[in-house]
Amino acid sequence: MTESNPFLALFSNEAANAGPAHPSIGLTQDKERGADNGDSSSFDKLAENVFMLTLKPNRKKDCPLYYMQDLAGALKLECFDQTALDQAVLEYAVGLQDSLVNYLFQCFERYHSIGNKSRVSGVHKTIFVNLDLALSQPELFPKQNLHEDFIQLLAFPIEETTSKFLEDFIKHILEQENSSSVAEVFEPVLLCLKTKLASMHLLVGNQNGLDAMLVMSKNPALAKAIVLSSILDESSVKVGRQCEDTLLGSLFLCSCIPRVPGTTSDFFDRPSRSPPSVHVTTEGNIWAASERIMDKTYKIFYNLFKSSPEVQDLTRKWLGQVLALNKARGQMWAQHDTTALVDCASDGFMTNLGAVLLQLCRPFCSQDDPKAYDRLSKIDASFCAAKVTDGNGVHIADLHKETCLITQENRPMARTLPYSFSTELFFLTHRALELGAKAVHSQMLQMSQNFSRLQRAYQDAEQSGQTPVVQQIQERMDVMMSSYLCFKAVLLVPEWLKLHFEFILATSKWLCASALGTHPSNVTSSELSSNKEQTSELLSCIPEFCLSNVMDFVVFANRFSPTTLDRSKLDDLLTLVLVFMGSPNRLKNPHMRAAMAEMLDGLMPPDRGQASPPSSRTKLFVEHPRSKDVVRTLLHVFASIEMTGQGVAFEQKFNYRRPMYAAMKFLWSLKFHRRQFKLLAAEAEANMEAAQPPLFLQFVNLLINDAIYLLDEGLSYMAQLKEQQIQRSDGSWPNVAAGPQRHQREATYQHITMLARFHNLMGRETIRILDMMTTEVKGVFVHSAMVDRVASMLNYFLLHLVGPKKRDFKVKDFGDYEFDPAELVSCICQIYCHLSDADEFCTAVSQDGRSYSSQLFELAEDVLSRIGRGALIGDLRLVAEKVAKLATAQASDEDLISAAPDEFLDPIMSSVMMNPVILPSSRVTVDRSTIARHLLSDQSDPFNRSPLTMEEILPDDELRKKIHQWISEVKKKAVLRDDRPT
Repeated sequence: MTESNPFLALFSNEAANAGPAHPSIGLTQDKERGADNGDSSSFDKLAENVFMLTLKPNRKKDCPLYYMQDLAGALKLECFDQTALDQAVLEYAVGLQDSLVNYLFQCFERYHSIGNKSRVSGVHKTIFVNLDLALSQPELFPKQNLHEDFIQLLAFPIEETTSKFLEDFIKHILEQENSSSVAEVFEPVLLCLKTKLASMHLLVGNQNGLDAMLVMSKNPALAKAIVLSSILDESSVKVGRQCEDTLLGSLFLCSCIPRVPGTTSDFFDRPSRSPPSVHVTTEGNIWAASERIMDKTYKIFYNLFKSSPEVQDLTRKWLGQVLALNKARGQMWAQHDTTALVDCASDGFMTNLGAVLLQLCRPFCSQDDPKAYDRLSKIDASFCAAKVTDGNGVHIADLHKETCLITQENRPMARTLPYSFSTELFFLTHRALELGAKAVHSQMLQMSQNFSRLQRAYQDAEQSGQTPVVQQIQERMDVMMSSYLCFKAVLLVPEWLKLHFEFILATSKWLCASALGTHPSNVTSSELSSNKEQTSELLSCIPEFCLSNVMDFVVFANRFSPTTLDRSKLDDLLTLVLVFMGSPNRLKNPHMRAAMAEMLDGLMPPDRGQASPPSSRTKLFVEHPRSKDVVRTLLHVFASIEMTGQGVAFEQKFNYRRPMYAAMKFLWSLKFHRRQFKLLAAEAEANMEAAQPPLFLQFVNLLINDAIYLLDEGLSYMAQLKEQQIQRSDGSWPNVAAGPQRHQREATYQHITMLARFHNLMGRETIRILDMMTTEVKGVFVHSAMVDRVASMLNYFLLHLVGPKKRDFKVKDFGDYEFDPAELVSCICQIYCHLSDADEFCTAVSQDGRSYSSQLFELAEDVLSRIGRGALIGDLRLVAEKVAKLATAQASDEDLISAAPDEFLDPIMSSVMMNPVILPSSRVTVDRSTIARHLLSDQSDPFNRSPLTMEEILPDDELRKKIHQWISEVKKKAVLRDDRPT
């Protein structure tokens, strides 16, 4: 062994007498330990039994001891003393072929297996002197994989022995004078551990690194070293992806989602070529592995937080750094442009981080814990108004700059400082969910839209026989669908989904309690939530993302896992909608209030429209203490999006409308809520000329505006598509040379297709709502302020759909453009029938000189018979007869007053004013019905734009008397003329 051991030259007799030959070896002279050694024979026996080494040649025959022949000859000893033992163990360690770490651990086990009275501290210390040397200077042991072996040792703990081994080793390090710190000794181990964790696969290989770190995190000194090694140097770290390169960050890398956006995943390979059952199996495997890994990660962080106040503070600091550096993930533009996320931590990283934080939130979220609400009530909303300072318990940078629910200059201060762990954990979790789960859901929605466009392109390419293009599109669709399935699998991990839902329910309670100034357990009581004006200054501290996370989860769960929402009472979620959606005093952002309609729709039963017993969600909308406020709140937000004073892109506005329409249809199907609609309509009918237009009147006016705009635009796009399809079929399209011009034509065609689909879909939904409402609500629609617009709208679109121009919209495959002229004609005809009892309506239909003619309803009957709606024809004929009769009478009256003086004519409509009024600022005289109609959409004088309400207009009684007197005289003259004998 002399030749293979370069250190043997150190161990001469002279060295034995003088003490350690090299300070790095850490040997100690006998006289320093003699007090503990007892007699030499007992020490020798203990050393042999622990280290399985001997200096006696004959002992090797008796038991499996390794005879240190060279050392025994050099020292001329047959019994171990402390110095000889230190030298023997080191020599043996250098030449050892098997794992040195395991050998030292086995020595530790053997040492502790003997009685306490027989133990000698020097023997114990020799174990850790050599372990310290091995980990600190691994180059001295070239045959060993020391750091890997140490991690493997910790990964398979043997009862309490492994923890005791680690604890005693760290204690040994701390007791040494002028020695390396725990962080320095373990630095290479932690680097090795980080590498293992970063390369860990979700399904393949082992998780030894996690198990080892779980053991290490239980030791306070090592816990501190772990966190300190992960704290980022904020002067040099500029991008969020660098968080993944830390030891703590490596815990969150294992995911089925690719780390680089747009790259291929190891999971769901070529999904179009596999049956759904394969995807279900893959998803189940992902769920099981993800739960197992993140449960261990949660335990690691739990240990870190419990380790000591200092380690907890450092861990919170690291989390704050991660969230601050990755805040770009929460920007809307970044979620629609995945290339913007390359400098941020990956989707898998952020979703995993959110999952761990959700587990830590269980003490104030659990529905089974009666103390959870009390803990929830102690979360201090003022936290988000505070800046990061030493000792105040805030570690999330720039949170005070976030947009909050309401705006207020002087925001409330903290109740107590420093902020509690629970308070910061609550907001850390919300931030992580915003940057993780919410951002991933947003990408899924974007993928879904892109996938639909690719499908249409695929069909076009397949029909035109472009095989290479078909293959390219197929490959793109497979990559996109693979990513989509990975996203979906991660967000639907059962245990995470359950914890996420509990957190969302707790947040709903907390938000309502903050707004209403009550305890979280009382938020659904009717007395507290009914006052829309009541608010709280705390809302000026709460970031919008806390509420948007709730909204996003409900929408996601309803779309992908509706049974999740059925597992718990949803009363608090509906309360949240009623507290915030209809109250600008509690939620300033009108777009968020409008977006809450999608959350409201998500709370409604997914099986609505099917003949089935009332579900728990249906009962929610009937039995909730404030259920009578649902309709008013919904109509309020429907109208308020138009009254914000801010520019709203029409696509965005109608995206808000769509879930509102779905919610209205469900509410109308319930007698209780249909009655609320009718009560609001009656209230509007009684106050049609109030200074503030009644809510239902605003709603109807906007509904008609939407119908006119959407149907008109939809028909226009259909006409453009018809023209382009003709060009394609007659050969002029293919003659365009390949290149930019052809590409531009294709892009234009696809763009028009998208716009046509959007306008047709929303236009049809709007007409359906009008059809539904007019079955039982009529007075508002036939009021003088509305009836002319309703009638002219119906006439105009019916004429386009059944008249000669209908050929302009006849394209191939109506369904590809969401164009359903048959349903539109049917709905419009039903609205005619619903309102025909009112003479005002039939008169208005007949007065529409632009679109009405005596043939209009005959053309409609022909179409109804061809689309299978013959049952409507009888009712429509009655309408036609009544309208024709009134048209004849009206024509006679118009002939009589056609020569009316200009002062009798409305300056806007050019018709005779029946009820003239004076506008106070411009002093212009108009008909009351004209200005009433104008003020529904624009609260200003149309002639000088000054503010104006109906209460401010002045009746012109003198002119009114003159007009009616003139009409009376004209009619008398006509009667006399008709009675005169010919």
